[in-house]
Amino acid sequence: MSRKPISVAGRLLACTALALGAISFAQEASAVDFNIQGFIRQEPAIKLTDKENPFNQRGNIYNFRPTVQDSTLLGGAVTVTNRPIAGADNDFNLMATRLEVDFQANFNQNWNGFARLRGYFQPDIFDNYGDPEFFATPFWGGDRATLFEVNGKNYMMDMPAFYADYSDGPLWLRFGNQQIAWGESLFFRVLDVPNGLDLRRHLLLDLVAEEFADERVSSPGVRGSYRVSNNLEIEAFTQLFNPSILANPDTPYNVIPSQFTIHQKEGFKDARGAMNVGTRVQAQFGDVAVQAIAVNRRNPDGVFHWTESGVNRDIPGIPGSGFVLMNTPFEVSDTGVYSAAEWFTYAGMARLNGLTGFNAAINEFPATALLGAVPMPNQTLAASELDLFFQLSPLRGHITRIYPRESIFGLGANYIVKAGPESFFDQLVIRSELTYTPNKKFTSPDLSRSLIEEDEYVASLVFEKYHRFTQEFPATFMVLQYLHKSESDLFGRHLSGMGATGDRTTGLPTGESSFNAVAFAVQQPFPNLIWRADFSVLYDVRGGALIQPGLRWKPNEAWTAEVFANIALSDGGNDDIISTIDWADELAFRITYQF
Repeated sequence: MSRKPISVAGRLLACTALALGAISFAQEASAVDFNIQGFIRQEPAIKLTDKENPFNQRGNIYNFRPTVQDSTLLGGAVTVTNRPIAGADNDFNLMATRLEVDFQANFNQNWNGFARLRGYFQPDIFDNYGDPEFFATPFWGGDRATLFEVNGKNYMMDMPAFYADYSDGPLWLRFGNQQIAWGESLFFRVLDVPNGLDLRRHLLLDLVAEEFADERVSSPGVRGSYRVSNNLEIEAFTQLFNPSILANPDTPYNVIPSQFTIHQKEGFKDARGAMNVGTRVQAQFGDVAVQAIAVNRRNPDGVFHWTESGVNRDIPGIPGSGFVLMNTPFEVSDTGVYSAAEWFTYAGMARLNGLTGFNAAINEFPATALLGAVPMPNQTLAASELDLFFQLSPLRGHITRIYPRESIFGLGANYIVKAGPESFFDQLVIRSELTYTPNKKFTSPDLSRSLIEEDEYVASLVFEKYHRFTQEFPATFMVLQYLHKSESDLFGRHLSGMGATGDRTTGLPTGESSFNAVAFAVQQPFPNLIWRADFSVLYDVRGGALIQPGLRWKPNEAWTAEVFANIALSDGGNDDIISTIDWADELAFRITYQF
């Protein structure tokens, strides 16, 4: 008699039931201290402008936008009607319901257990193109982005925590699915390198004070520490590699142009089953606390390069051309690029080089020569050749994402200033973090298989303070931060791709020598602790800022209401990080019931 395979959902539910059954049995047998608590939350985000996400099909800035282009290869002026795809008119960036339940168990003086079950439902109320998947990501079986996850088109359920803790004197061990959070910076991740980020739910636009708690990707592993003395602790971990998880094309927070197909499953094959390892040493020398880390990992953000499309679809009127195209990075598709103007504009928006990217797609894939494509020495001729092809058919690009292994070495130091009890500087925390990654690999702006390889330095300086300005109000929390990166921006894009304007003759990247940003946050509770005001700002010195004011109301233990705005300001030019999310201005609400 044949057996039906157990579904992914069935496996997760079975694991959960087994864990709860084991805890329940242990509770009855050994009087385990067991606790369940959680919350349910509604999370809408209302758009503050009529801007649509330009990286999606219906937000594409060339939809129904005819242009006249002077094409040398086509013999003069040519009118190109770009992208006959309807635009969008969305009122919301987000409309989600979240459920989280925490299970805690204390078995004895040595063993504790913890599990968190998270459910997230995102109804499809958006004016999208096609029928996009909000959560499916083909890393693990069943289109799961993590091992402890099930998902459907509009929902996901996972266990971001499912572990047991063992402690005995100076020894502490954690076994199971877990996040590893190192470093203590808002916005910036310097020493916080063990885990990648999950960007599917709300990108990076949650409350800043939560420090990536919802975004950090968990994975099975073993982590432990040993306190050698009161002033010295050694920690180490080994953990299954799991990539950062991108928002899918044509979902509200997608940030990769949807004219690309990303071959995620194929790119992950080489890294599947890989382990990350790391160690950290923390020590106290008088008033100075120091730490040092060494981590060997697969880069969770990955790098991208051109890959064969594998799609056999003919260019209209050219039989057999699809067989050629399948061995190039392109396919014939109504969701592709329609003009050279679109090609160069979106290359700049993605921090790519439209000219060298065009030439790399030809040089590295010999089949393109069968279509008559030849590398071009300048942007004007490349634009003409592109328009020649786009007159025949729109073309969609194909890229893959791979995860090179890298080693990261880091140092950190904390110092607490001691001054007079009424002084503003008393108990001021000064913190610095620094990492060095030799031979780090980056996506090349031409999407070549020949990746950029550079030594990268990342450094932050943080000033943190609680200060009571008046006796009527509780202490105000303030933090000021500075970040420097030598080779890439906050999102890991190499700086050589910055500054492309999209102009078909003069708009290639100018590049930047370094990335520098400043962040400031303040948090002020009110006298009755029912209200709290928040304000955060991230400023890219190249001319962009993300501002997040917020207000929290907690009238009792059960209910919390929060409202905050995300206001993105960029001066354009594709040389600051904010231009990537300049469309995302929104007013977000969170209404939470805790149980």
